[in-house]
Amino acid sequence: MGARPRVVVIGAGGHGRVMVDVLRCQDEVEVLGFLDDAEDLQGTMTPAGVRVIGRTAPEDLATYGADHFLVAIGSNRIRAMLFDRCLEAGLTPWVGVHPSAVIAQSAGLGGGTQVVAQVVVNPDARVGRDVILNTACTVDHDCVIGDHAFIAPGAHLGGEVTIGERAFIGIGASVLPGLTIGAGSTIGGGAVVIADIEPGTVAVGVPARVIRRLE
Repeated sequence: MGARPRVVVIGAGGHGRVMVDVLRCQDEVEVLGFLDDAEDLQGTMTPAGVRVIGRTAPEDLATYGADHFLVAIGSNRIRAMLFDRCLEAGLTPWVGVHPSAVIAQSAGLGGGTQVVAQVVVNPDARVGRDVILNTACTVDHDCVIGDHAFIAPGAHLGGEVTIGERAFIGIGASVLPGLTIGAGSTIGGGAVVIADIEPGTVAVGVPARVIRRLE
């Protein structure tokens, strides 16, 4: 049997620990360590039992002996930046899927996507690269989720929903079938979206209403 793929997890915070747990459930993977730019974390052993082995400087990324990477950072903007940096360094994104998740055979998951416990992705859904599908969220049939988006715990997407790149769907939010959430938009926790949301806006409430535009 060949050596197991070696994966570095970028970001030693809470979501990083979640993804270490997911990777440990994928028996074929070796977690090489965390990468984190915080000075006080360098060389330390985290509560997850994984050491912080270095930083994310471009000149260092190819020196750790990793085959693959996951960027386990909640900020869509920062995660996208580090994802591209790792690609430029020649690393390959890993797809982390918790064994309790239910992924339809016809669904597609892009490189670097992170699927946490009890997530459901139904038939013919398409999930882009570097997407976080957090605890117990559901993605119904024929949804399309753009790169670097974040679907928070307990959020629910109806069938044929489109989520733009770097959009954030908050905890417990619901998006009705067939709607579009524009790129870079934020849907507040518990919101119920009943109409399309324009790119770069923040929408909250039941029903969800746009309250401001983002830079």
